[in-house]
This record gives sequence, structure tokens and C-alpha cells, in this order.
Amino acid sequence: MSWYNNDGLYVKYGAAEVTVQNGGEYCSPGSLRWTELKIADMTALGTAAAIQSDGLVIPANAFIEKVVVVVDVACTGTSAALNLGLSRTDRTTELDYDGFVVAGAVTTLAVAGNIVEYVQGSTAHGALIGTALANNGLVTADYDTAAFTAGAITIRLYYSF
Repeated sequence: MSWYNNDGLYVKYGAAEVTVQNGGEYCSPGSLRWTELKIADMTALGTAAAIQSDGLVIPANAFIEKVVVVVDVACTGTSAALNLGLSRTDRTTELDYDGFVVAGAVTTLAVAGNIVEYVQGSTAHGALIGTALANNGLVTADYDTAAFTAGAITIRLYYSF
């Protein structure tokens, strides 16, 4: 169970309070930072953007350098495509639901071990890559055209200040 307290903070209690998170930030020297997030079951993605980790906040003013998707388990699904983006920390307002990856084709995710890099100007890159964020954001994911029938990925977000 969860609620918003008087300060506007999202608070969990009960069994939800101890849910293990699937993402976090790595310690790195200098201004370059990177976070990693796992989507262990691509079939769980829906048509609406869903927050993938409550504890992984990409901070305001972070300049998004690139997004890397590592295919852990081959992704399948006829015409399936991946959207990655951000929701504001109020959990209801879109920052940009496909701001990192816009309809990333299943063909690029179809081989386990593939590494797909999205930078400004690359195929399927989102509008947030190559820009500084105006607000804090929580990472979201959904499928674009059709559902995935299998797969698992690791997402790495690289940003600087």
C-alpha cells in the first residue's frame, strides 16, 4: 500500500515497503553518472507507460548523454517495439514517456548479448537524449505497437551535470 504524505512524498508501507528495487546508480568519478535498471520480463510491459523502479530517480538538470540497452534474454513478439522514458516524481505527470527510446524495434533486441546504443541522431532515439532534464524523473517503459512474448533487458542511462 502507498500514499502521498503532506509534503507530497510518495510513501510505501506494509509489504510494499520492503520491495527489492531493480535499479540503482553506480559510483563513478567526475561528472559522468550512470544508472542501471533491469526489466526481467518484457511480457509484463503494457500499452501505458509504467514506472520501472520507485527508488531510481534521474535528477533535474542531468544532461542525458546516451541510453544503452543490453539484451539479457532474446526479445520476441510480432511487431513489438519498446518505449523508454520518464515520468515526473508525482508519478502521474509525463516528463516524456518515450524520451529515451521511441519504438525501438524488436529486431534490435532479438539476440541475447546484443548491445544497442541510443545517442542523439541514432535510429529510435528519444527527444531527451542530448538535453538537460527540467525535472526529476522516474524511468518508465511500455510497448509501442504490439506486446513482447519473451525477453529481458538491462538499461543503462548515462548522464552528466
